[in-house]
Amino acid sequence: MAYLRNAKIDEAKDVLKFYQKIISSLDNSEFDPKWNEKYPDLIFINDSISKKELYIFKKSDSIIASAVINHEFSEKYCNINWIIEAESHEITAIHTFAIDPHFRGMGIGRKIFNEIKETARKNYQKSIRLDVIDSNIGAQKVLEKLGFEYVNTVEIFHYAVGMEKFHLYEFPLKIEK
Repeated sequence: MAYLRNAKIDEAKDVLKFYQKIISSLDNSEFDPKWNEKYPDLIFINDSISKKELYIFKKSDSIIASAVINHEFSEKYCNINWIIEAESHEITAIHTFAIDPHFRGMGIGRKIFNEIKETARKNYQKSIRLDVIDSNIGAQKVLEKLGFEYVNTVEIFHYAVGMEKFHLYEFPLKIEK
């Protein structure tokens, strides 16, 4: 049975190959995170694995989805009127989320987001937040289908793409006690 789990350091090169495969599949796609050879790179992947923040979803020994999950976000998040008021340690932030194009539309994204939501609730998180680059229309549609709420658009500088507009999304969590 497939599930989301922490990537291991010896899987770093496989994770890089997965992201390179994603990047090469983006031409003429509504999914366009503007990733390139600078991001995500092996340094980012190794760092995320060593912090236990990089998660993968495998099927038949192949990585079919990946994401970085932590409490880190751009300082631009701090000036936003979010749906839920929360400190950084009460927020689950999702970065660099991708699904192999051959597995899109099969419910894998929903399954992964449900796992992330459940884990966040168990860890008493108040909210899940993420940003999506303006050109990534496909991801925006998926997030809205999954119940994420659009909050605002901000310009954020990212070293791999420069200054870009990012749409901010939030999924408020009800904590079950």
